[in-house]
Amino acid sequence: MKWNWGSKLLIAIIIFMSFIFVLVYLTTKIDTNLVEKDYYPKGLKYQDRIDEIKNAKPYKSSFKIFKTEKAIAIQFPAIQPDSGTILFFRPSHTQYDRLFKIDFDSTFLMEFPKSEFVKGKYLVKISWSENGKQYYFEKPFNFN
Repeated sequence: MKWNWGSKLLIAIIIFMSFIFVLVYLTTKIDTNLVEKDYYPKGLKYQDRIDEIKNAKPYKSSFKIFKTEKAIAIQFPAIQPDSGTILFFRPSHTQYDRLFKIDFDSTFLMEFPKSEFVKGKYLVKISWSENGKQYYFEKPFNFN
């Protein structure tokens, strides 16, 4: 067979189309998740969240999140919450999210065992109520 420009063009088109089909196949295999499943109702109530963030602003610099040898620890400011939760939110995989109730000791320290977590980026979301007032604080944390 003689290799003229038509044969080379046909081979180039076949290789290019094969490349595109492989890319389409690989992209259908990637798992895509929304960051939050019920984002629309939460979006409607976001003004409440903005008010909670404003309420927690004086405490923002007082929260400390750090790693110890066997645990992840959160140092709280001097607050007296009626109730509250801590959510370790993993944006890439929601199956690794961890939710805890606020229950710190007399030194305002709360520890979580490292075995509960998978290495990666988390967003620590702390929400609590104190004397009928709602508070919300979030801070990124890398666990590696």
